[in-house]
Amino acid sequence: MASFKQNDDPISQIEAIEVRSAEQEVYEALRQEIIHGLAPGTPLRLAQLADRFQISTMPVRSAIARLESEGLVVQRPRRGAVVTDLTVDDFNDLYAIRMALEGVAARCGCVELTDAHIAQMIACHDKLTTIKLDGVDDIDTYLADEWRLHDICYEAANRPRLMHLIRVYRRHAERYFRRYLGTRLDVEIDVVNQRELVRACEARDADRAEAAIRALFDYTIDRLMPGLIAGTTARKEPDST
Repeated sequence: MASFKQNDDPISQIEAIEVRSAEQEVYEALRQEIIHGLAPGTPLRLAQLADRFQISTMPVRSAIARLESEGLVVQRPRRGAVVTDLTVDDFNDLYAIRMALEGVAARCGCVELTDAHIAQMIACHDKLTTIKLDGVDDIDTYLADEWRLHDICYEAANRPRLMHLIRVYRRHAERYFRRYLGTRLDVEIDVVNQRELVRACEARDADRAEAAIRALFDYTIDRLMPGLIAGTTARKEPDST
C-alpha cells in the first residue's frame, strides 16, 4: 500500500494557499498605507490587524516580517511592530546602493538599445512632461512612467540578477521618492534630467548614460536631504514645554 504524504493532502494545500493569499493581501494593504504616508511610529498590532482583515494572526505576522525586510517596519521592545522613521542614514544607504546598481545598468544597457527601444523611452518621457502632480494618482503615474523609461534601458543589458536587485532597492526607497514628488518642487528639472538620459541612450554613450543616472540621484538627494535632516533634528530636540 502506498504511503500517504502530507504534501498529497489537498486540504492542507488549500489551507497553505489561503494563508499565502491572506499574507499577500495584508502585506500589500499595509505597504500601500505606509508608502502613502502612514505616520512613522504608528503601531501595527497583530490582534487589531487580524480583526481588521478577518484572518488569524499568522499571515499578519508574516506580512509584517516582509515589511520589516524592506525597512518599512521595525520591531521594538514592549511596543511590537511600528512604522519606521524616514532617516538620513537609511536614505544615504539606499541611494548609494541604487546609484551604483542603476549606474551600471544604464552603462551596460545603453549600448544594446535598438531604435524601437529609444522610441519607447521618448514616449515615456513625453508622458512625464504632461504630469502635473496634483495628487496621489499623478504620483503613481509619474513613478510608473519614470521607472518604465529607466527599465527599457536597464533591461537591454540582459542581466536578470542586476535587474532584480534594482527593483528590490527601488521598492525599499519608494517612500523617500514619493515624499520628494509630494513636495511638487521643481519637478520640471527632474524631467529635464530624464531627457538627458534619453539623449545619452540615443547616442549609445555609456559614460553619458551613467552620468545622467547619477545626476538624477544627486538631484533627488539635494532636494530631500535638508528636510530629512530637519526632521531628525526636530525629533532629537527635547520638549521645552
